[in-house]
Amino acid sequence: MGAAYYIVLERKVDGLDTGMDGKSLSQHIEALDQAARGLGVRPLSEFFSIAPEEAADFMEGEGMDASDIKLPPLQQFTAEDGLATVRALAAHPAARGDGVARDLRECERILTVAAQQGIGWHFEVDF
Repeated sequence: MGAAYYIVLERKVDGLDTGMDGKSLSQHIEALDQAARGLGVRPLSEFFSIAPEEAADFMEGEGMDASDIKLPPLQQFTAEDGLATVRALAAHPAARGDGVARDLRECERILTVAAQQGIGWHFEVDF
């Protein structure tokens, strides 16, 4: 099955479907991050965040003790920052990988609405 990146908005937007596949982003993240650095935009993996309580639950589910670990707070990013990265990558050869262009278009669709609404966001990973 594999991991998949997906967008989580600070709040829901009526009528906006935030569903996306995201598997290609996950599979090609290293090449996309390298391309982003070369283009002078923030790498996609730097938009990843998770609420500390969710991270602790995940760790405990994997048999780890999270009680002694200080987990970072959830970070939200501006949609404009995400759009800058997504749009730059969409024009790069790294976006030609299997399904990457489709995933980037989905990110752009969601983040465009988030920008219009002034809503922050972050990526999470589904395993």
